Amino acid sequence: MNPYYFEMQALTWRAQPPIQQDAILIGNKVIQHDGLISKRYVYPADEYWCAAVSDGVSSSPKAEQASKQVLNSVLAQAQAKQRVSLQQIQDDLSNTLATNPKTYSASATLALVSHASQQGFIQIQHVGDSRVYLFSGCQQKWYALTKDHNFLNEMAENGEIKIIVGQEYARFYYMLNYCFCADSLHEVPEFPPKEEYLTDEDALLICSDGVHDILEC
Repeated sequence: MNPYYFEMQALTWRAQPPIQQDAILIGNKVIQHDGLISKRYVYPADEYWCAAVSDGVSSSPKAEQASKQVLNSVLAQAQAKQRVSLQQIQDDLSNTLATNPKTYSASATLALVSHASQQGFIQIQHVGDSRVYLFSGCQQKWYALTKDHNFLNEMAENGEIKIIVGQEYARFYYMLNYCFCADSLHEVPEFPPKEEYLTDEDALLICSDGVHDILEC
């Protein structure tokens, strides 16, 4: 019998926004509530699972609908046990919300973790500034497994600047250059999934940029 398994639980709360703009996918359910702790889910190491957080972009209209729709698309693809297509998420969002003037341009980000086919490996996909962190049981340290899709990181990758840890930059540089948007002309690059190997002492943290929603694996 295989002794390894994945254990996860979700926690959500709302800060200042009057409406919960973020959503969580856990246990094949999309939840969007204030102050909710989900039940504990346990998956054998050979079983497929998918967990995700979507953060509604507050500057866009009906951001709460965008984040929920993004995860509904993820769930539909995950239930088919196929690799989640970022462009399919974008298409589903546009088809659902772009035709309504009240929801046109609604936007959201995504951080997604799914169980890869190889034992002990997981796949990470993300768009925007929702994040995935790893706590290494061996190193006893936290590591960021994703980089925000913003102008600051883009300039650093292009060699235009060198980011200094602890230094503050103008808010403009933290603006997103990629997210999902309810607009039929909008496109999202199909970023390749990142694979990460987990041991029985490791933990993952999936969160929105403000850590308003937390899903721990």
